[in-house]
Amino acid sequence: PRRDGDAYVNGFQGAEDLIEEEPGKEVVENAAICKLKEAMNVSSQLAGIEPHTKQVCYWPETPDGRPLIGKIPEISNAYIATGHSVWGILQGPSSGKAMSELILDGKSSFSLEQFRPERFAQEKIE
Repeated sequence: PRRDGDAYVNGFQGAEDLIEEEPGKEVVENAAICKLKEAMNVSSQLAGIEPHTKQVCYWPETPDGRPLIGKIPEISNAYIATGHSVWGILQGPSSGKAMSELILDGKSSFSLEQFRPERFAQEKIE
């Protein structure tokens, strides 16, 4: 738990699917909440606590599991940094640094080759 007594309990990856729900209208799955509450019972500090907030979170993920970081091909002054899945908060600072260098200097101080957005391009953007 945090200093204020709050704790974040999360988990349970669902099936990979296209999201059709509107933002803010996600459905909380009560079965998943029950599983999380059961998992909390392994901790003497969390056992028996009722969650005060229940929510759903989707994360963007690419087919190869690597984020898209770089210039968007054939669109002037367009860049992207997404698809970090559950690692977004941890990878945010390095992605932000790479993006700022790319935008300001035209190149990053470290290789972005494996994160090229065009690795999934199938046709030319008009």
